Amino acid sequence: MSFSSEWEQRYAESTHLSVWPWSDVVSLVHRHLKPILMAGGGRVLELGSGAGANIPLFISLGMDYYGIEGSPTIVKKLHQRYPDLIQNIIEADFTTRQPFEGRFDLVLDRASLTHNNTVSIRSALQIVSDALKPDGIFIGSDWFSMNHSDFLSGEAVDDDFTRTAYSKGQFTGVGKVHFSNALHLRDRKRSPPCSVNVNFPEIYAAAKISMS
Repeated sequence: MSFSSEWEQRYAESTHLSVWPWSDVVSLVHRHLKPILMAGGGRVLELGSGAGANIPLFISLGMDYYGIEGSPTIVKKLHQRYPDLIQNIIEADFTTRQPFEGRFDLVLDRASLTHNNTVSIRSALQIVSDALKPDGIFIGSDWFSMNHSDFLSGEAVDDDFTRTAYSKGQFTGVGKVHFSNALHLRDRKRSPPCSVNVNFPEIYAAAKISMS
């Protein structure tokens, strides 16, 4: 799956430009990365850098930041804002490849994976597994529950868990939105074509599932 044209349009129109670190990301990072932070440094890969809201957090923690972002418009803006990170923030599709050398202490997804269908999410999780150091952590935040009030408002696309074409609410104009239940979360990890080898509780204990 290629990056959605809907998100490129949002960024081109200067909407969805959050620039402050998300509070849930701050909390999860400090909770799950204490040994790495105490040792100083570490490498973090963010799936979907967006407008760069989380970059100041990782800079302040002394971590080496890398980001994969599909929107050429927002990548250009990030390069202008963070000239030292031009080689570290790449325009690419994180569901198909990870363009950086070396492995990471942390891979972060803050509401980016959820804008893909099941097949693409499984592919991305395998890429995450391959990108992590043996003791690395994956933090996923804002994965939407099928109990979400907007689940049935969108049109089904690609599979039973993915919706699109929202005409009102928070998902208007953002393309595909993926929803999950507990069984589906486990199926994403265990079933072909995804065979993620990262410890299951470690992945999803660090996930925030949004119900509304």
